[in-house]
Amino acid sequence: MKLCFCICCFLIALSSKAQETFQFKQTTYDFPEIEECNYDKLLGERLSIKLEQFNRVYTKKVNCGPPNYISSLEIQKPDLYYSIQKLTKHFRKCKKKAILSQDKIEKEMVEIINKSILIFNQKTDSVEQELRQANNSKEIIGVFERIIIE
Repeated sequence: MKLCFCICCFLIALSSKAQETFQFKQTTYDFPEIEECNYDKLLGERLSIKLEQFNRVYTKKVNCGPPNYISSLEIQKPDLYYSIQKLTKHFRKCKKKAILSQDKIEKEMVEIINKSILIFNQKTDSVEQELRQANNSKEIIGVFERIIIE
């Protein structure tokens, strides 16, 4: 009987952990102004601009200096960055195969990108840990759905 009770408690604790929400404070953030952008025909103009804003927030050019004077790209918060890249590929495939409409793709991706930009300057360790463990696009979307910005 005790073993059954322990197993039930463990399962309840495990399911509540899986449904944990991530709460962040609403902060004012100036989204980068995009004047020129390579438009992705599959994703559309609006989503291409959002992705460019995301890239400007999450990447930074670093000059390596002499002797080569080559600049490289430093990725801030790689777990968030690469999760958005995976979702972008996923939604491109959905568009190619006509699984989702352009409006549905735009709505979901814009919401996810906006959340990721708004939480950029905040402590996101728990979100990054969940994204690291996510194995597919559905799980990544699930993590972003649990982000609440107050």
